[in-house]
Amino acid sequence: MEYNHYLQSILTSLIIFSIALLTGCAKPVSAFYPPDPNRTDNKTVYIVNHGLHTGIVLSKKDADPYMHSFDDFKSARYLEIGWGDENYYQTEKNTLWMGIRALFWPTDSVLHVAALQTDPVAYFSNSEVVQLKLSKTGFIRLVEFIDNSFALDEKKQIIKLGSGLYGTSRFYHAEGTFHLFNNCNTWSAGAIHSSGFPISTFYVFTAGNIMYQLKQDEQ
Repeated sequence: MEYNHYLQSILTSLIIFSIALLTGCAKPVSAFYPPDPNRTDNKTVYIVNHGLHTGIVLSKKDADPYMHSFDDFKSARYLEIGWGDENYYQTEKNTLWMGIRALFWPTDSVLHVAALQTDPVAYFSNSEVVQLKLSKTGFIRLVEFIDNSFALDEKKQIIKLGSGLYGTSRFYHAEGTFHLFNNCNTWSAGAIHSSGFPISTFYVFTAGNIMYQLKQDEQ
């Protein structure tokens, strides 16, 4: 009985500690978010739900000063960026084994960058898109998070891979190892969280969860 009581106390403490962590990580950073509606330098980013994963769309003009130069996309109005498993993300016809391997074996990662010339909501008219308003500081922090996700060669240049999935797009080597607890959606959540937005990164496994958290803040 005494052992059971001791075990229950430990479990209760762990639950309380976990809730505290989740609550703490879901709080906005007041200096960055929410943005002051009276300021004229606020920025808008777009989060796109592609079903299994999410993409983050930025104004290229706004992001350029804080991100490595993309010679492939000089004329782009927007850049959509996503992060994922190196093999699964770059393969058009995925297999069940590839999905299992990506989730349960730590694997290398890539970034997918696509150039958009039209408004992201119109371009992804068949997908769920949420607009996120950020302060300039929050926007810069988000862009820097994304920029730091690109792996660099010995000359400090981004490492280009093959063509991307749609339109004018390309894959690049990325920092970080992909697995179940560090997947494409936890990466997106980390980028969003860096802006000061109150999104929890502890239980984000699906694109749907990211969209749910974004919409909760709108209410």
